[in-house]
Amino acid sequence: MYLGSPPKRRRRSSPWRVLTLLVLIVISLYVLVQIRRDPDDPVVLVAPTMTPTRSAAACISEGEELYWAGDLKGAIAAYEEAVRIDRTAIEPTVALARLLAFEGRTLEAVQHAQRAVERAPESGEAWMVLGMAHHWRRDIPRAVEACQRAVSLAPENADAHSYLAGAYVDAHQWALAIESAEKALELDSGRVDVQRNHGYVMEVLGDYRAALQSYQRAAQIHPRFATIHISIGNNQLALGEFDAAVESFERAVELDPDNPRAYHRLGRTLYERGQLDRAERYFEQAIAVDPEFGPAFAYLGFTNWNRRNYEDAIPNFERGLALDLLAGRRRARRFLITVESASTEMPGGWSSVVMRGDFSPLSSLEPDILRASLTPLAVGEEWAEARGTVSLDARTGEYEVRFEGLPETDPGRAYVGWFDGVNTLSGGPLNTGPLTLAGGNIEGDFEATWVQGPRIDTLYTLGLAYFYMAECEKAYPLFDAALEIDPEDRNALEGIRMCDHAGG
Repeated sequence: MYLGSPPKRRRRSSPWRVLTLLVLIVISLYVLVQIRRDPDDPVVLVAPTMTPTRSAAACISEGEELYWAGDLKGAIAAYEEAVRIDRTAIEPTVALARLLAFEGRTLEAVQHAQRAVERAPESGEAWMVLGMAHHWRRDIPRAVEACQRAVSLAPENADAHSYLAGAYVDAHQWALAIESAEKALELDSGRVDVQRNHGYVMEVLGDYRAALQSYQRAAQIHPRFATIHISIGNNQLALGEFDAAVESFERAVELDPDNPRAYHRLGRTLYERGQLDRAERYFEQAIAVDPEFGPAFAYLGFTNWNRRNYEDAIPNFERGLALDLLAGRRRARRFLITVESASTEMPGGWSSVVMRGDFSPLSSLEPDILRASLTPLAVGEEWAEARGTVSLDARTGEYEVRFEGLPETDPGRAYVGWFDGVNTLSGGPLNTGPLTLAGGNIEGDFEATWVQGPRIDTLYTLGLAYFYMAECEKAYPLFDAALEIDPEDRNALEGIRMCDHAGG
């Protein structure tokens, strides 16, 4: 239906007429340009404007500036771009690995540091950062080994000695830790990591005053490094300097508002002084910037518990517990196969290893699905066909082992699988127990439900919250888990007694 009069029908143009007109226009323009152009003028060919490509050096320079400005995430992004532009460059790979470790992305840190070592096996800096990455991943033996290699390649590198000191102190080699930390200071006391690692050694050894002084010197060198201010606050708390610690944690939050550890340490400090409302706000901020930061969920549960708000405490405790267990399983570094006595209880650690493989994520899209491909360490013709895989879902704890080509064991002996880096609640390495060998093959599905990681007070307090909600069937497993950590824990024992009494 038309509104008003219908439109008039237009006469169609001939396509040949249009084409002829276009050709005439083009010829006319060409003639006009030729008439007006000076014969000596160069002919300019118009090309599309090209967007300049950033160089790796420019990205490295930007990463350095952002690091000293305290923007670790920005610095990481810049170094990542530098590595993408030039995958053979060592400098940005080493810098990237170091900053990833500070950000808690320790597996990525190890991977980048290993690439640096593969490309430059004689680089002391590459080995040094590999040692640091292993240390932050809590792989102490490999940290010590890599740092020792770094010192042998670059004996005048102060940072290498300082990283070795940090690895030594966690290897309980106290004298060597002090010696390496002092050597680093002697070589160059003006480096931030030299002072930071000296502070760490002193902190582990319990000399909080000396640790605080070293951390404060590190902060003078790099005043915008939030991690250092968190360490300063921790040692001020150990010395009873509550107000100063709060100021240090507030400074860390100011410098790095995306750092969940800073919010958590500030919240926990206020919580322990009974300032529940303020503490709760900081725990919530920690969760806002990192929804998988388990400690903040646990302490948010404690604030609910102290108000007897069990309905809110339970989901916060549960989330914190799940994330703590996830973090514990993520520490899986290697899977080992040993041969043990099949008739005795598994020992606290493995003896001779016959197969070994390192865990790595299956893909960047599934970083918590870890896989290890094992190859034999044992020698002999009977091991020529031996191979196997282990796949671990770090979120659920479910894992499967598949092996083939294994030689038969001696009577009374059995293969046992071990997780290096993942412990049971009682502290021993997580293992499969004796594995069934059939025709040289092993196949089995297992669960690593409870692993070391959760705090004992999270376990029994969540159990007590369930008790007060009349859900003792959910409380019992938590009390049992707490007793695996400490068989004499009075809170867990009392929780069991109360649930038994309520059931009676």
